[in-house]
Formats: sequence, C-alpha cells, structure tokens
Amino acid sequence: MTSDELMRITALVDQYAIKVLPTPRYLHSFRVATLARELAIRFGIDEQEAFLAGLVHDICKAEGSDRLFSLVRSDGYGIGDIEAKKPSLLHGRAAAVLLERDFSVDSVSILDAVRHHTFGSPSFDSLGKIVYVADKLEPGRQDIDPLHRTTALEKDLDGMTRMVAQEGVRYLEHRGREISPETMEMLTVLGERGETA
Repeated sequence: MTSDELMRITALVDQYAIKVLPTPRYLHSFRVATLARELAIRFGIDEQEAFLAGLVHDICKAEGSDRLFSLVRSDGYGIGDIEAKKPSLLHGRAAAVLLERDFSVDSVSILDAVRHHTFGSPSFDSLGKIVYVADKLEPGRQDIDPLHRTTALEKDLDGMTRMVAQEGVRYLEHRGREISPETMEMLTVLGERGETA
C-alpha cells in the first residue's frame, strides 16, 4: 500500500472507530496507535502501518459474541478452548477480518499484528511485537506499575515483548486463569534470542 492509501484508510478507520467504540475504548486505541508509531520510528518500522494497526486493534471490542464468531469464521484459525470460553478474546481476529474485508487492507504484517495482539504470536514480525507491546504499555493504562512500563520501554524490541508477555503470564497465573499456548510459544521463541526479563 502506498503512503496515501494508508492515510486514507487510517482516516476511514478512525471515523468508524469513533462511531462504534465507547469513548474510553477509542481513547485507549488512539493511545496505542500513538505509542505504536513512536516505537515504529525508534525501531525503523513504517510508522503509518504501526499507527493504523494500533488504532484498529480493538475496533471489535464492543461487539457481542455472535458477531465475533460470525466475523472469525472466515479467518481459517478455528476457535481455541480459551476463546470458546471467553469469546471477547476473539476481538483482535475479528478486527483483522473487518480491516481486510471492509477497508481493503491486504498487508499480512498489519493483519497479523491486529489478529494476534491479544495473545501474541511466536511468528510475530516487528510490527506485531510493537502493537502487542503498545497495547499493554500505553500510558493511559492505570493497572500497570510505572516502573514496569519504564523498564520495559528501555529494552530492545524482543526484550520489551518478552517482559510484557512474562508480566501478562504472571498476572493470569496469580488469578488462576488459563494461559494461551500462543503466548507460551512466543516466550519460548523470544527466550532463544537473549536474556530473560
């Protein structure tokens, strides 16, 4: 996609998001997009793609279970046990379907970043890691220790992604919740590339 196409699609997505998302969710998405753009500049990734992926990542967050199931039927990934128990976790996959179908985005990198931002993915490229991290560390999140945010944002991209994923696993374990295989596989891949957080 050209820069002009990305800007046009981003404007359309922004208008759509304002209509369908509650204001707090829209503001979260805008902050994720902004942090994703900042990280993209830092790590040499296309900043417009990062902004678009961040902006659209939660665009289906307000959808009901029936609509989410309807959207993800076409993506070819099936429904995992965790998603079947908590359909709201399908919102990233549904957003990727919507982005491709209704906004004609064909970038595999953007679609994968949006599709897998909830659990992460062992096959994430840099854009996927950026959106995953930006979603968890955007400055409006009140449930994050400021020291954790600062420390994570000082790391390289793999270290940042690893630290965010490890914190997510600790959070879920502490609450007795199930951890997705994708998250654990991503941590295995990231662990093979360097230090642990």
